[in-house]
Amino acid sequence: MILEKQDVAAIRLCEDRGMFPTEGELAHAGLSAVGYAQRIRDLSAQNVIRSVRTSLVVPPLLGGDWVWAGVLANATRPLGVANSLTRRLPFVTEIILNAGLPARIGPDLALLFYSRDFDTEAQFIRSAEGMEHHEVYRVAEYSFPMPMPLSGEERELLRFLVSSPGSNIAGVAEGLGKEKTWVRAKLDRLYWTERNRSGVFRIQPEIDWTKVENFGHFHFLLETGHRPEQVSRMVSERGFELVLGGKTFRDRYLQVESDVWGIADLMERSAYLNQIVGIRVAGVLWNECVSVNTGWAAGLLE
Repeated sequence: MILEKQDVAAIRLCEDRGMFPTEGELAHAGLSAVGYAQRIRDLSAQNVIRSVRTSLVVPPLLGGDWVWAGVLANATRPLGVANSLTRRLPFVTEIILNAGLPARIGPDLALLFYSRDFDTEAQFIRSAEGMEHHEVYRVAEYSFPMPMPLSGEERELLRFLVSSPGSNIAGVAEGLGKEKTWVRAKLDRLYWTERNRSGVFRIQPEIDWTKVENFGHFHFLLETGHRPEQVSRMVSERGFELVLGGKTFRDRYLQVESDVWGIADLMERSAYLNQIVGIRVAGVLWNECVSVNTGWAAGLLE
């Protein structure tokens, strides 16, 4: 499939706001409500968006002290390793498969999960079979003295969204027998965003970038003597962002990520990074697909 820039804008908005972007968010992305819904349908029909899923944000939902953690690994069978870890770790949220050039220079598998006992689960991951190299990171830490208080109606809303994640506001209102204003008010309270970090759910698309011919999301693996925050300042104006807050892979490679439009753009971006004194692009990673794991979500709402 050949993507247009508005297709990517719709995908990014779906990653941030699921099926419930506000009018302001749509306008910022240059999309109308009708246009956004149509692009999501078209991308789903082409299997670029394989599905959308409702994921629960466990720390505020259950309360207590939590780590949001990441695993980066090289594996002969990355999907098999991901499935094995997902069966053993209770709150895996995302599985990301990558292809690297050169091969094995960067992680071909990334896995994100919530943990109440990070040290124990990190030790289990380090002993798991099938990985040639693996690293486990603390991405973020959360502390909520008590769970988010939820009414019976709010729990019913969450159960509906877990079972019907593709519903829009009108669909949710009809399914629950509520007014659309009630649904919007509850979404404002319960949907997790960067500005509402006490939210308890998100709706995320599963993306298969292998279906796309003219666009990709890439990580650039940098060898550099600069500190991560210095690199971030140097490259942010060209749309690069640090990966995992600037943690290095194999104690050697700092990763920055960027959307890329075709081979020419990939080469231009690599050349731009290489011309910065003290930075060398050692390799690139192409994000093949993103899976969202929600197999555990319904059980938390019983």
